Amino acid sequence: MGRQRVIDVGLDSRRTTLAVSVGTFIAGYDNLLYGYFATVFAVVFFPPGNSTAALIQTFLIFAVGFAARPLGGMFFGHVGDRVGRRPALVASILSMALGTLGIGLLPTYATIGLWAPALLLASRLLQGFSVGGEYVGANVMILEHAEHERAGRRVSANTVAGYLGIAAAGSTSLLLATVLTDAQLTSWGWRLPFLFALPLVGVGLYLRLRIPDSPEFQEAKRVRFPLGTALRHGWRGILVYGGWIVMVGLGGYVLHTYMASYLKTVVGMDSAGAFGANLAAVVILAIGAVLGGILVDRYPPWIVGFTAALGIALTVVPGFLIIRQGSVAAAILGQAMWGVCLGVAATLGSTLTKSQFPVEMRYTATAFAHNVTVTLFGTTAPYVSAFLIDRTGNRLAPAWYLVIMACVAMTVAMTALRKASRGTVPAPGLPRGHARQRAMP
Repeated sequence: MGRQRVIDVGLDSRRTTLAVSVGTFIAGYDNLLYGYFATVFAVVFFPPGNSTAALIQTFLIFAVGFAARPLGGMFFGHVGDRVGRRPALVASILSMALGTLGIGLLPTYATIGLWAPALLLASRLLQGFSVGGEYVGANVMILEHAEHERAGRRVSANTVAGYLGIAAAGSTSLLLATVLTDAQLTSWGWRLPFLFALPLVGVGLYLRLRIPDSPEFQEAKRVRFPLGTALRHGWRGILVYGGWIVMVGLGGYVLHTYMASYLKTVVGMDSAGAFGANLAAVVILAIGAVLGGILVDRYPPWIVGFTAALGIALTVVPGFLIIRQGSVAAAILGQAMWGVCLGVAATLGSTLTKSQFPVEMRYTATAFAHNVTVTLFGTTAPYVSAFLIDRTGNRLAPAWYLVIMACVAMTVAMTALRKASRGTVPAPGLPRGHARQRAMP
């Protein structure tokens, strides 16, 4: 009977991981297409005359669009903690699809003038709102279904799915840049990948509607206002989670959103070379996420976290120096040096949702911490990076920015995560006299 239960739990966990991760793949694809086509959007949706200003404005819309991300996190988090994880995840992927389809159908600046960037911003706001409940909710769902000893590997699959969605967006961009001329890509080719996302949503919805909420959630006591409970009783966990995600979010958006434009506008690579090199780097990032899942199942979180953050701090500047050599091989190597460590850090961050927050406020607290942090430091990374290079003339400015945040993450690992591993940190939502025995998922 015990062996059969282990088999049943494992099967349920695998099914849930697959169903949820497929949706995360779609969200990653939808969300990051914008970044890969940023240089095209700068031409299509803004007045001609100043290409640098247009590119910065394009990235600014990308960042401002995510201003809706914390609102989406609070909304979907409330639904997830009050009604169920599954309804929240279904609603988030539907709203993401609407935003993506909207971008694919938008008229250009040449057709409607300044209404074009305004409508682009509206579509990005809808996408940002949906992303607020997507990734963290998927992690919560997977961890609550996962076997304890394989939680890191299970949740790493969701992280990898997001990266593969980004890679799919990059592959599509590379394919279009290869088979279409620049004129064709600017005229109509950029619309194709946004419209192609629509049938993928049907697959994600079908799979997500077939999975139940976790027994842990079904048995948990509901709280009337999860966000208020999280801010009162889970603020320590919010600070710990946010302190770690500040590095993961910044590094991720520099790598998979800004780097393709960096390779083209700063390094001087052609579109095909820039997309190809960045695509390879995202695949390496996914490999790092798998490695992170194995490591967090075997070693204390603070050791894995400190090592990953230290690796990023030591390799990102040398990596950027190698990238500046201008070849595709150099670009891949330079990004891979710190991309592997970033993948490990991302998986560790995913596990923190369960170790830092109790079930009755888990979705909301994680969504709040994750989305506020990523909105402030992650989604602004392309804009800030372009701005810093433009103002200072230092092409290594994005790398030094990430070094600073890696130092923040090392501090979190050496203090909060290390203390939690020793059982000296009060458990979230409990009186101070209670202690968590181990900060593992």
